[in-house]
Amino acid sequence: MWVRRTLCLLTVAALGQGVVGAPPVAAAGPAPASPAVGAVAAEDTWGPVQRFERNPWGEAMTVDSRGATFAVWASTKTWPHSIKVARRTAAGTWKDPVTIGRGNNPVVGVDAKGTVTVAWERERTGLTTGVWAARKVVGKPWGKPVHLSADKAAPGYPDGGDVRGVANLALAVHPKGATLVAWEWSNRTLPKIQTVFRPVRGPWRGVVGLTPASNATGPLVAFGPTGRAWVAFSRTPVDGPTAVKVRDRRLDGSWIAPVRVGIGQLGGLEVNRFTEVTVAIRRAGAVRTALWSPVAGWQIPILATPADAHVQEWSFASNRHGDAVVVYNRPNGRIDVARRVGKNVWLSPVTLADPGGNSLPTAAVNAAGDMFAAWGSYGLWAAYRPADGDWHATTTVQPDTGVDVLESTLSQVTPAGDAVLMWDQEARPLRVRVMTPS
Repeated sequence: MWVRRTLCLLTVAALGQGVVGAPPVAAAGPAPASPAVGAVAAEDTWGPVQRFERNPWGEAMTVDSRGATFAVWASTKTWPHSIKVARRTAAGTWKDPVTIGRGNNPVVGVDAKGTVTVAWERERTGLTTGVWAARKVVGKPWGKPVHLSADKAAPGYPDGGDVRGVANLALAVHPKGATLVAWEWSNRTLPKIQTVFRPVRGPWRGVVGLTPASNATGPLVAFGPTGRAWVAFSRTPVDGPTAVKVRDRRLDGSWIAPVRVGIGQLGGLEVNRFTEVTVAIRRAGAVRTALWSPVAGWQIPILATPADAHVQEWSFASNRHGDAVVVYNRPNGRIDVARRVGKNVWLSPVTLADPGGNSLPTAAVNAAGDMFAAWGSYGLWAAYRPADGDWHATTTVQPDTGVDVLESTLSQVTPAGDAVLMWDQEARPLRVRVMTPS
């Protein structure tokens, strides 16, 4: 899939994808769901809630080019934890979950033919945390898990203390099937970034280190149309601000030297069909995007949100045509959304929800440009924007119950325009719901 989205939050580490941001400001009572100014009074329809298991140790989701949805999570009903996958057909039928391996914190991607790749972390006694991956070709069963990382001896580990080995996985799959997995790695040292590549044909390659042990963290990965790959990551020095850096992998397998593209908190990486790269960064309370093109190189980051937005949590999503959206909450819990048109031109934001206890925003956009945003507190709300229209009025995904804190949100938009929302809520099962726009 070309569509990418990133959830940005300080305290949630689902998917290993660019999880940064400031904590929300709590507010009592239900989160208001007032319609945006000029919102279309459309009647978007939510389907039934699909429930999985409680207390997953990480979850992920992707949608293929035919509209099938793959929900992946780490089940805590076994030890080691089990990596499970459930598929929803394009016709809307959920198939029974299957177990494909053992571990935690899965990430998932799919190519144009429908081949699904899942990677995850796994702890083994006396060794640093490692990375494993499994693939499923359409019409065939899941393959056996493959060990990707170069694990080291760690006597007494895991011991409930600091992570030793792999953390914060990221995965990207090119439409033709090439795959890149990146992670941060440490063993009582400052973390560094490592990657493993799998070509369209052939086995997984060996581990390649992209940085020294220099406090490099939170990698994001993306492919360009030709198969060239990019990795963005943060590097926090002992003194000074956190820098966002990017390295790219040429088709011959060589890596370009890292380039510093901005300062702040990394939250998004996208490469469009013109091989133009966008990196989304939050700095001084505003989201900015840095653009690279083959002709002009890297440009100075520009504002995607107002400079005085005081962005707390935020989510960035984009597609292969360069359409992009940022949904974010302000300190008072108000939910705003901004979208990009043309080459790095951001329109003024629209308010989707009035101040309240709103948090955990998630954004998605499909290849056609249909956009989706959701947010919540003890309940869950959403808004939809078709590619050729305005934002629809806010809909209620789940009424506010006043109990069970929302812990994570993920979203996708299918090629047909349906919105798929996954969320995890304290003491409740992991859930998925699909919305059909009017």
